[in-house]
Amino acid sequence: MSKITIQQIADLAGVNKATVSRVINRSANISEKTREKVEAIMKEHNYVPNSIARGLAFNKTFTVGFYSDYTDKRAYANPFFYKVLQGIEEIVYNNDHMFLMMSDHVNKKSSSTFENVVSQHRVDGLIIPNTLLTEQNYDLLIKHNMPYVVTGENMLPKEGVPWVDIDNVQAGQVLTEHLIELGCRNIMIYAGGEAVARDKFLADRLKGYTETMKRNQLDISVIEHADVLKTLNLAKKSGKSERTGITGTRPDALICCTHEQLFEILDWERGNPMLSELALATFDNFPMSKYMTHPVHFVDIDLEMMGKQAAQMLFSLMNKETDVPKSISIHTRIGN
Repeated sequence: MSKITIQQIADLAGVNKATVSRVINRSANISEKTREKVEAIMKEHNYVPNSIARGLAFNKTFTVGFYSDYTDKRAYANPFFYKVLQGIEEIVYNNDHMFLMMSDHVNKKSSSTFENVVSQHRVDGLIIPNTLLTEQNYDLLIKHNMPYVVTGENMLPKEGVPWVDIDNVQAGQVLTEHLIELGCRNIMIYAGGEAVARDKFLADRLKGYTETMKRNQLDISVIEHADVLKTLNLAKKSGKSERTGITGTRPDALICCTHEQLFEILDWERGNPMLSELALATFDNFPMSKYMTHPVHFVDIDLEMMGKQAAQMLFSLMNKETDVPKSISIHTRIGN
């Protein structure tokens, strides 16, 4: 028996061919009764829509792209990268689209992967990290009218760039307030100078900490490398007063802006001698934290939600919906 056609489905359901097409493409302009009737016939006859034909009929690819930098080995090794992807994929597949993950490869004899995908409209929309939204890529997206959403707060001096990010200022505030509620007063933050200048999310976490310390009339202490704590520890042992370049006395709490910093503090020559005196804190939990002997306070950052929000915003732009927010900042909370 040959495969049933859309026209045959329409005849069996007592509707026209266009109505069946709208059911297949999940149009909102169909009554629930009609939708259920058409879907029941499709199920009965094992009808699976041809995605290529479907795309040609609607001048769409039914594909969403995610653009990444294959040279950034740290991103691929970071488990949080996959949390964002998990959120994106859930929304993409729930909207009956395919998900294409790509990285930019430049061939001297041809255009870049990004340029080809955008100029040839091989996807209906793109999700792109803020680090890859260059002037050139932005111009390509605008020139070819490609819907896109940026993950991470937009750093490009352009108006109207749609982005989704964690509210890192609020995260810094929440974590600092939590330590103050625990009774900590000499709270230090490990925020590397060059990294803060390069990565806005680190600068925002530092800003949240600074604002909260000022509001509580507490001294701000920022270190750029772990050796400062070693200097403080040696000064205590010798009974000497050492100039460390920070304000205040020995810390009773330390906020590490990244997990790399946290591990560095934990592993001072096989054991940090100041750990018994410090309340350690960082941003976002990690799978190995439950095996650590020293407790670590953390802010729960929902990166999967970040991915979901980015994908939902992209579909709104692809569907030309009105009142789509230009940016979304996701709040955080203290983790359990």
